[in-house]
Formats: sequence, C-alpha cells, structure tokens
Amino acid sequence: MKAALVRSGENFEIVELPLPAPGPGEVLIKVAYCGICGSDIHLLQTGLLPSDCIIGHEISGWVYACGEGVEGWEKGTPVVILPMDSCYQCRSCKAGHPQICSNGIHRSYGLGVNPGGFSEYMLAKTSMLFRIPENLDLKTAALAEPLAVAIHGVDMLGAKSGDLALVIGAGPIGIFSTYALKAKGVSDLYVSEPDRYRAGKAGAVGVKAVIDPAESMPGSIIPERSGRHPDFVLDCAGTESSISESASVVGHRGLVLVLGVMMGQAYLMPLICFAKEVRIYFSFGYTRKDYDEGLNLLMKKFVDPRVAISDVLPLQEIGKAFQMLHGPGHMKVLIDCQAG
Repeated sequence: MKAALVRSGENFEIVELPLPAPGPGEVLIKVAYCGICGSDIHLLQTGLLPSDCIIGHEISGWVYACGEGVEGWEKGTPVVILPMDSCYQCRSCKAGHPQICSNGIHRSYGLGVNPGGFSEYMLAKTSMLFRIPENLDLKTAALAEPLAVAIHGVDMLGAKSGDLALVIGAGPIGIFSTYALKAKGVSDLYVSEPDRYRAGKAGAVGVKAVIDPAESMPGSIIPERSGRHPDFVLDCAGTESSISESASVVGHRGLVLVLGVMMGQAYLMPLICFAKEVRIYFSFGYTRKDYDEGLNLLMKKFVDPRVAISDVLPLQEIGKAFQMLHGPGHMKVLIDCQAG
C-alpha cells in the first residue's frame, strides 16, 4: 500500500508499505478521504512528530478486512473513524469525558503514535467506527471529525435561541462552529474574518454580518446592530491576541470558548475579565455523541459541503496540499487516498 511518511517539517515521502493485518478486535480500513487539520500543520511546524510516522485523523473509508473476534462489520461497509481508542478506565473516562482520557495520546491514531489516514489503508479498533448513513457520500462524511470538534465546544456553551454569538476566524472550525450554533437555534450570529475568501464562506452559511477586523471593530459593530454585546465569543482563530480580543468583545458575564489551536504563548489582560466576570472555556476533541450529532447534521444536509471543502488532492500531492493552506483562498482540503 502507498502511504505518506512524515520526513521533516512539512516534507512527506510517498512509500510502498506492506498491507497491515488486523489483530483481534481490529479492522483494516481502506481509506477514501482524509482531511488536513490545522493541528496537523501545527504538529509538523513544531517538530513534535516522530520521523516516518503517518498522520491524518479526519478519515472516511470502507471496512476491508476484519480481525479475530470482530462481528457486525462486513467488508465494504462505509465508515468514519473516531481517531482515539479511549481507555474508559481512567478518572476522566469514568466521569464521562473520554475525549480527555489520561491515556489518550498513547491511544490516538494519526497524531504521531498509531498510523493514521494519509495512507491507502489503516488499522482501527471497532470501538472507533461509525457507519456512514446510506445517503451520505464518503467525501462529505470526512467532515464528521472537524464538525464533531465544533459540536462538542458549542455544547459546552449551552447556547439557545435568543442568544447572541460572535465567531472569530472563519476557517474550517469557525465555519463548523457557525453551523453548530445555528443547529442550536442561535440566529443572531456574527463572524469576524479578514480573509475575503473565508469571509465569503461565512456569509454563505447565513449570518447577520461578516466583519473585517482590519476595517471595523466587532466590539463596536455588534452593539450598534444588535443593541448588546455577545453572550458568547468563540475563538476559532488561535492567534496570540485572539483570546484577549474575545474577552474584550464579550458581554458582562459572557463566555469565551477557545477552539483555535495555539502552540505558543497567548496574550490576555485579566483586568478586562475581572471587570465583566468573563468566563473562559477551552474545548478539546469530542465524544461519540458529538460524532453521532455531526453525522446526523451531514445526513440532513444541514451542513453544505460546498462551503466547507475547497480542494481535493491525491495522496501523491500531499506536500502541495499542506503548502496551499499557508496561502489564502482555501478552506478544508481533503486528500483522496485512492486517486491514481
């Protein structure tokens, strides 16, 4: 099978590897599509990944072979994969939070430990699989993982109809967070995004306004149009200043949700938070419930894949795909692992 091995930086090498054999409780997945996540880029840039690993965790595909003891999964069944095999024994798992499993990083797939989806085939545990509904294509289904990230975060807010929200950053997670808020009945929605292409995507989702922060301050525009400050601000930008900007814009006793991954230091002026009793939440990953909700929204066509997906490239062009995301004009980039 062909696989993209991480070499150094954002350099990959396409190599031929033996087809892995599934062990007890495992299945071999024929990977259809694997999306590039912002965390993939961060991990590559920081040099935290071991050389020769196979990354990629936004995966759709088909069951290809089953290991000993596997029942109920037939060859050819279309699936998406939750890329972590939580232990369900640690304190976090027993408390109902398997997304922050104490052993999670060692049981993750596509994040530098177990091989992931930038390959023609990969192994997975049956506990990680979700059946793709019949009316959902594999390309759209590959959006289930990043959509689940947004759903998990938005669920932490307790958002409902009548609430006012601002999403900072209209990259994939910002777009999916906007959809997730709309699914909760939040219609008083604003998005802050300087990139014209991504701003256009946010507008296509259907929001009150998309604000260019280089031209207008969200903290001024939103009260002028809605008569109040946001109840929630979702930081999906992950920059040095975005948490501070979120705290400045949110209303009294408002809630800031941090979804954008930031690998360095972030700036925050505590006095702003004290004066308004701002609450700041951080959200990580998702649960099986979040995956189910995401697949349901995709099945109902609540999320438009034409808004979310900008490019699809073959596995052989994975290096080019990563480089593309450093420039404007792109949203979610998928790797077609069977093309060619």
